[in-house]
Amino acid sequence: MVHETHTFLAETTGMAGFEAILWERGPDMLQRCAGDASPMGGALDVAAARHWDVIPSRYGAAMPSGTVTDDILETWWAEVRSDLDVALAGGGLDGVLLILHGAMVFASHADGEGEVLRRVRGHLHERLGTAGDLIPIAADLDLHANTSDVMAANASVLTAYRKNPHTDAREAGMRAAQFLQRLMSSGEATHVVRLAPPVIYSPKGTGTDTEPMISLQRAARRLEAEHPEFLEVCVLGGFAYADIDCVGVSFLATTTGEPSAARDSLRPLAAEALRRCDEGNPLDPPTDDVMRQVLASGQQGPIGLIEPSDNIGGGTPGDGTGILEAFLRFGVDNAVVILNDPEAAKACHARSVGDRLRLPVGGKVDRFHGATITLEVKLEKLTDGRFDLENERSHLASLIGRHVNMGPSAVVRAGGIRILLTTHKTPPMDLGQLRSQGIVPEELYIVGIKAAVSHKAAYDPVLTASYYVDTPGLGSSDLRRFPYKHVRHPVRPLDD
Repeated sequence: MVHETHTFLAETTGMAGFEAILWERGPDMLQRCAGDASPMGGALDVAAARHWDVIPSRYGAAMPSGTVTDDILETWWAEVRSDLDVALAGGGLDGVLLILHGAMVFASHADGEGEVLRRVRGHLHERLGTAGDLIPIAADLDLHANTSDVMAANASVLTAYRKNPHTDAREAGMRAAQFLQRLMSSGEATHVVRLAPPVIYSPKGTGTDTEPMISLQRAARRLEAEHPEFLEVCVLGGFAYADIDCVGVSFLATTTGEPSAARDSLRPLAAEALRRCDEGNPLDPPTDDVMRQVLASGQQGPIGLIEPSDNIGGGTPGDGTGILEAFLRFGVDNAVVILNDPEAAKACHARSVGDRLRLPVGGKVDRFHGATITLEVKLEKLTDGRFDLENERSHLASLIGRHVNMGPSAVVRAGGIRILLTTHKTPPMDLGQLRSQGIVPEELYIVGIKAAVSHKAAYDPVLTASYYVDTPGLGSSDLRRFPYKHVRHPVRPLDD
């Protein structure tokens, strides 16, 4: 069950959001995920190598978006509970493996994964008593998980991605399965220990190629090497746009030793994460200042303008017009912007390539991501929006696997600016997104990128330079702009 929930968005995420990405059951789930770079793909490879008798249940995933409706949880749980009962009645159950995210919020359950784990563990206890408490439950988490004590108390082992962009999602799933194999074979008792300093990092501050995450991940690997009783030490950067009690940075250690000793080992990491709050919350410069700097520099392209405020991978609508408005105002040539605008894409598909039309684009989901801009455009390309990842280990693979569906899409041109219009919002995590639409990234002068960090594996190798910009949007790097109501206080950077 995989979702990253942005609770400040007015929209909710229901069944349509999951069915558009991944809502598979039983053998179909195995066929969909086998061999790909997702955590489920990695776990299934371990299962095959270890000759597990796998009983597949339900796998649901949706693009980052607003609060998840309760029917998603209840539908998923009814099927999983039934499958658990069938397994228990049909010869027993050795272990449970869950592929999770860690930042899912349901309408009635702020700690989504905590509720999932609580229900699975509780049902095993209800059916088997204390014997059910001994069945190991392993789960993998995204690096952006907002973990809770409930999650830690109901899991036997938790693993997490170590890279952002998430190029190692497959490995995290493999480790979860490998640890589950160990616990099923050995019967060892484990404890998952959690420590959460009072600090929140913005998505931009959780990149693992920059500080403070470099140092925190290095320290975690050092603890694993020094403590053989630790199965895994997880560094969770958290997902800042969830207005819940357990939002923020946290650390997990799965140990076969004393929980108190493991907690003591995590304290230096927690202290360092709090001390380096400013590094975990870098702010973005005004767009106009960056545009003047870029145009005056004479820098050859392709140049990336990165706008975390409309970071699709963080749940925002992807129709923000901040960068498009700047490109138009500064008169740039050979530029590309991607907007998720189903209405505009549909209007284009009612016309023919080569047609000229007056088209309102962007700024349609809410009032936070810039105004709708009406342009005179030429329609250059129409597609079904489907493409396969160029890099099967891209950040996008951790969400949906190798096959991507942007929905009916269109490329239009307004002066020197091309706009890719999509029906389903698609994070810019793979260059196949542009190439599939006839746009060659290496030949661009400047490209607007709606991301914070997840774009880097795809774009950094081809960009000559990149600049962050502060545009309107609910993915702002300045967390003090958000009306948090449910976070614990004090917490930095919200409180001094």
